[in-house]
Amino acid sequence: MKKYNCPNCSAELYWDAAANALKCEYCEKQYQPAELDALAAKPEVSKGSEEKVARETTDQDKVSDDSSKTENADLVVYSCKNCGAEVITSKTTVATTCAFCGRAISLSDKLVGEFKPDSVIPFAITEEEAKNIYKAYANKGGLTPKAFRTSSVVKKVKGVYVPFWLHSYDENAKVMIAAENTHSHRRGDDKVIDHEMFNVDMDITSSFSSIPTDGLKNLDDDLMAAIEPFDYGKLTDFNAAYMAGFYAEEYDENAAEKIVDAKERSKTANETEACNNAGPYMEKVVVSYNPTYENVESKYAMLPVWLFNVDYKEKLYQFAINGETGKVAGKLPTSIPKLALAAGGSFLGTQIIALLIRLFAM
Repeated sequence: MKKYNCPNCSAELYWDAAANALKCEYCEKQYQPAELDALAAKPEVSKGSEEKVARETTDQDKVSDDSSKTENADLVVYSCKNCGAEVITSKTTVATTCAFCGRAISLSDKLVGEFKPDSVIPFAITEEEAKNIYKAYANKGGLTPKAFRTSSVVKKVKGVYVPFWLHSYDENAKVMIAAENTHSHRRGDDKVIDHEMFNVDMDITSSFSSIPTDGLKNLDDDLMAAIEPFDYGKLTDFNAAYMAGFYAEEYDENAAEKIVDAKERSKTANETEACNNAGPYMEKVVVSYNPTYENVESKYAMLPVWLFNVDYKEKLYQFAINGETGKVAGKLPTSIPKLALAAGGSFLGTQIIALLIRLFAM
């Protein structure tokens, strides 16, 4: 990964989420990636020497090409034997645990392929803010096991740029809805029920932009969906400078595979809209949905996520925090002893605890 050094003191720069810039830890100067690229590309030529300008411009183009190759050449892959993740980071990064499952990882000699996303949303939530968000989440309700609230767990946070596919398309669907109304009235001593059934045909036309699907097999899709939305207005052209100090991973599920999930989400949205607009029926059920798609486009983006992993009673629990908004998600277990204390020792509380213990043991 291409390293960026401070033009003022030459120290290596890292992305600072709070400053929304690359920041020097020594002289505290701040820079935007484009600013540093412009400085690096600026030719140093004397005035009036057109031949020298042309020659140095050509040389600069060669340097730019070489730096692009070097940027990939400086990337290495850490392979996790536990979950199979292949985490991309720089040669200078000291990586001892997998960002996805928390287990030890080893450096492989696998060459990194083409790693060039279309865009990226930089981290806006700092590591300290992420830790505080997780602490508040773990303490919520007071029934979380202590193992989830220790300082050692909080230290396991990893900042990861997760590969996402952002799918956009126009969807036209022919929808058939089975609808019914039920009314009852009295006829003498008898109760009469009138049951009316209808078929409603509808055409739904809609445009969807940037439906996100993560491109990793080893990452829980529901967990990633739970920390949405991201503000896609913050998307910026990809620059390796944004990755300084963070982990990343290449996608292992391509756009063609993941657009199936996106289309399922848009189908659900369209079915809901169709039922809402089908008329004042008491019951409405979609019985057929036939879509066609136009202007299909899938862009490759890196989105910021803070990940926590907790091993508890031979089970791995994973938590995620949206690195832009701070939204947190993940399933917290309930401490049986704490629940017993909360039940107050009553007979009913004891029976509830016994039932929970049996369920947890299954």
